[in-house]
Amino acid sequence: MATQLRPELRSLYDTSTHFFDNVQRGPRPLAADELAYIGRLKDDISRLEEQGLSLRRELLPGVIVDSPLGIGAGIAYGSKFLDLYRQLGYGLLTQKTVRDGFWKGNPTPHIVYLDGGNYEDGFTSTGEPTRLWVSNSFGIHCFGIGNWEPDIGLFVAAHPDTPLIVSGVVTLGTDKNEIIRQYAEIGRRVKRVGAVVYEINVSCPNEMEGHSGEIQDDAGLVREIVQETKQQSGLPVLVKIGYRPPEVLAKFVRHVGDAADGIVAINTMPAIVRNHDGSYAYGDRRPRAGVSGDPLKPYAEEALGTLVELRERFGDNYRIISVGGVTEPVDVKKRLDMHADAVESAAAAMSYPPFGLEAKKYLLEEKLREN
Repeated sequence: MATQLRPELRSLYDTSTHFFDNVQRGPRPLAADELAYIGRLKDDISRLEEQGLSLRRELLPGVIVDSPLGIGAGIAYGSKFLDLYRQLGYGLLTQKTVRDGFWKGNPTPHIVYLDGGNYEDGFTSTGEPTRLWVSNSFGIHCFGIGNWEPDIGLFVAAHPDTPLIVSGVVTLGTDKNEIIRQYAEIGRRVKRVGAVVYEINVSCPNEMEGHSGEIQDDAGLVREIVQETKQQSGLPVLVKIGYRPPEVLAKFVRHVGDAADGIVAINTMPAIVRNHDGSYAYGDRRPRAGVSGDPLKPYAEEALGTLVELRERFGDNYRIISVGGVTEPVDVKKRLDMHADAVESAAAAMSYPPFGLEAKKYLLEEKLREN
């Protein structure tokens, strides 16, 4: 029998249209070759599980996941995307960052694929995904509570055994007390819809106004947000951070590590993104965008190593969820071997639908070898 070839990269997100259109329509239908390959992967996984192999574990007290690989906050907004990823092998799902009200973020384009460059000199764009080098500049759109709250509630009710994380961000927060209030209010809403974990995003690198990335650099404020949000929501709280050098990250963890239930690292890193003619891919007003995929890998691995070392040094008990540059199944295994408690995918999950199942099969096969 001929071996089923891996499908090509094809984005589940329609990069030609607006974020709101994508949410309303959901991900594109899977192609015939993708469905055939995914079916083969599912059969292989079933055979491995029939041998008693399992990736099931407790991520947080009472939060059981079937696989330590999950979906990062950047790509799954709404029940249609979440439901597809639930079927594609991911053990925990993260709802793309929400707000406490409607917010129209940046104009299109929102996602641009890249074919070369680096963070120092900038990247160049390409029309179709040829490698897992991805930039995004959303501005964190949000339909508003009247939309995302019932939509997520219906998803949780339909899939109570699928752990759901909801990510939240502040909107135009300039007053410290208002910032804390907004995060806590979203946390109460997240609890009400039945999600099991709340992630506070303090690190988005290119939000429009009220730049949330600045919040990460006020570690004392982040600590207060975590404490108030945990008290108000009763949920475990994860903190989504961006890249910082080890010495800066150490100061952050010193303030936040004993308060947060987990740290998610890292968010995309900003860089200039140009077309091949030299013009800015996102327009003159947005020369920079967050870049993820393979270019982010060394920075994410450095952050993971630093967090593991700091956790031991300070005697904290936060969980570490590693995200950034997870583009091959071996990346998932490497991060777990580096003592991440879970791993998340964004660029690969969006651009290559079989990735979650490939990684699950790989982890089960590795477990079989170890046994």
